[in-house]
Amino acid sequence: MVSAMVVRRGLSNDWGQIGLPRILWWNTAVLILSSIAIDAGRRYLARNERQKFNIAWSIGTVLGTCFLVCQFIAWHQLEQRGFYLNGRPSSAFFFVLTWAHAAHVVGALAAVLYVEYRALKWQLGPGRRTLVTVSAIFWHFLDVLWLFIMALFVFWA
Repeated sequence: MVSAMVVRRGLSNDWGQIGLPRILWWNTAVLILSSIAIDAGRRYLARNERQKFNIAWSIGTVLGTCFLVCQFIAWHQLEQRGFYLNGRPSSAFFFVLTWAHAAHVVGALAAVLYVEYRALKWQLGPGRRTLVTVSAIFWHFLDVLWLFIMALFVFWA
């Protein structure tokens, strides 16, 4: 997608600037905090501090859900300002990249929520710790990917 964006941007002068909604900055902070909480939870579980794990993982889960809600708000704000998927190429690429990211966040959030469910039922024995680690790694990957998308639209698009 990024290479398609680079090629498309260079084809003509119709690119235009989006002017990112301010909520995306708050949303970035929410996603970073969720990643910190998820990782803290993972570390607590490795030390067998189950109560602290449950608290940290729950905070990460709530913040991850807030990220998705805020994404819908950001998209709505852009549409109110006249930026649509079928508008300028810059807004089309922004919507496609952020929607693709959000779809992956939904998948990662499903994994995080499954861990949350198992944790609250106290069903995270040593055999389930791989699930926690893999879910945390996927969550962190999406966090880094979001930072890349934001940097792309702030500094280049």
